[in-house]
Amino acid sequence: MILQFHIPSFPLGNYVELITYYKGYQPPHTIERLLPDGGIDLIIDLTEVVKHIYDNDSLKEMQSCKRAWLSGMRTEFISIQARAAESEMLVIRFRPGMAWSFLHMPVLEIKDKVVDAELVFGNELLSFREQLLEQPDSAQKFAVAETYLLQRIKNHVEVHPAIRYCISQISNNPSQTSIRKITHKTGYSSKHLISLFGKYAGINPKQYVSVLKFQQAVQLLENNPGQINWTGLALDCGYYDQAHFINEFKRFSGFNPSAYMELRGDYINYIPVR
Repeated sequence: MILQFHIPSFPLGNYVELITYYKGYQPPHTIERLLPDGGIDLIIDLTEVVKHIYDNDSLKEMQSCKRAWLSGMRTEFISIQARAAESEMLVIRFRPGMAWSFLHMPVLEIKDKVVDAELVFGNELLSFREQLLEQPDSAQKFAVAETYLLQRIKNHVEVHPAIRYCISQISNNPSQTSIRKITHKTGYSSKHLISLFGKYAGINPKQYVSVLKFQQAVQLLENNPGQINWTGLALDCGYYDQAHFINEFKRFSGFNPSAYMELRGDYINYIPVR
């Protein structure tokens, strides 16, 4: 398997967190659960093999994805195809609040959805994909991706400063974040800030805090897989008590924390299910 990462340079690096290229991913399982991680991704499939999304309960095929798709901000897990006859993808992870600069539309419209990227980017997306297919190695694919993404943000209005501030405050310490205090600092009403947050970040502030607290817990579990002080972990991540932590963890992952530790896969936020 080939797995390579690219962190874009300035100015694109202010908007795009990471570009990932992989080829030949063939895990032993066919379906895996992808957990909410606070990110929005543009996925370019460099094969012609259709990929699927499944119903979380029945695991029946629910949606087909081909060529390129957008995965919006998620507040719930989704079940996706893990193994296919061919696998080669380029995945672009936008920085929190920055996807709007590329999508040129309210990001809330794709919340908890996976949508055909052509519907958002138009025919230019297919031209971009064709350019990627023509490149012989990952370095040149990354270069083509940077050129395309820079064109998307050229002459485009910057993200609202209040959203930049809110996301920075929440991301720095989600477990101790007070939405009321942050809202007061911006000078906007709660209703107006929620509207702005949905437009630029694709989610409301309270939901964003919840997802990042969950991710803080996931990271702590990954870093300390041995003896875990569940009460201490719950309090460290900003939950009222252990019961609150377990309920929230199960809401976002479908498993209680102990079951997650037993079932988790090789990559964080991906859980093999079948």
